[in-house]
Amino acid sequence: MKYSLNAGDWNSVFAVPSSVVDKYIKLANGNALKLLLFLLRHGGKEFTEERLNAELGFRERGELEDAALFWIQRGIIRYDDGFAAAPESRADETAKASETAVSPAPTATASTVTAVKPVTVSSGEVADRIKTDKDLQVLFKEAELLYARPLRQRENQLVISLVDHYGLPAGVALMLLNYCFKEGKTSPGYIQTVAADWAAEEIDTIELANARILVLEKQNAVETRLRDAMEMTTKLSVKMRRYIKTWTEDWGFGEDMVLLAYEKTVDQISEWKPEYANKILESWKNEGIRSPAAAEQNAQSRKKPLKVAASSSSSFDMNDVMSKIKNRYKTEG
Repeated sequence: MKYSLNAGDWNSVFAVPSSVVDKYIKLANGNALKLLLFLLRHGGKEFTEERLNAELGFRERGELEDAALFWIQRGIIRYDDGFAAAPESRADETAKASETAVSPAPTATASTVTAVKPVTVSSGEVADRIKTDKDLQVLFKEAELLYARPLRQRENQLVISLVDHYGLPAGVALMLLNYCFKEGKTSPGYIQTVAADWAAEEIDTIELANARILVLEKQNAVETRLRDAMEMTTKLSVKMRRYIKTWTEDWGFGEDMVLLAYEKTVDQISEWKPEYANKILESWKNEGIRSPAAAEQNAQSRKKPLKVAASSSSSFDMNDVMSKIKNRYKTEG
């Protein structure tokens, strides 16, 4: 005689990481959870985009990419040429856009500036310019200190383009380089994008550059706090950074208010949607609410039931009405 466990469906089980429940259950939407459960069920296997869309019932364009991006940003799902949970074109587009995005979509002027490739200047011409222009001397010396080595030809071209192509004064160009290095964003593409934005916004004095840097640092601080709150390991999307620009620069909210809107969004709809947080912050802006304490006070006032107070200015007096009724019955009697 043989014996075995009548486990039914329990004969085939798979593990779900505790962090999914402990950290992400409130943030992940239904599509993200469906994708993760499917991949856990088939641990280690790779699937094409077409197969995943068919298995998960995704019909709308971008559903799979958005679901995958949530987990990729947290280092839980990987992708490569053979794994289409986050198509390479979409992932590359997101990475490049995040690397180069400083603020929302560039203005027409900025686009015009970036569309024209900076004119190449020979090393000899750069050397001659430095000899005759003291401001350029300072700019190139400080640039070498930032790079911690002599500048290569590509870097020489980049630095001279800040002045010649983007039209920034040497002092402003130096502040731009210092800001980019401080933020750890030193790729030529990123530096040129910032330069194009500054040129479009006509930032041509030290005072304007300093004010712009303060705004950018505020936005970066909010981005960092949000990434930490959402436990993301990758950069925020261009769409998310546009929202942050609106909240911090256009509407003037600080980190505390943006984080509060994030928390309220997750509490109220059980997932993170920047569109929902945007409505919360917009209502606070319209009502003049600028601090967490004021937001809490406003929320509490909305919960209190309305009380109708007795008023001597009422159009009728109930005692008077009752008195008249009694008198009428006495007269009729």
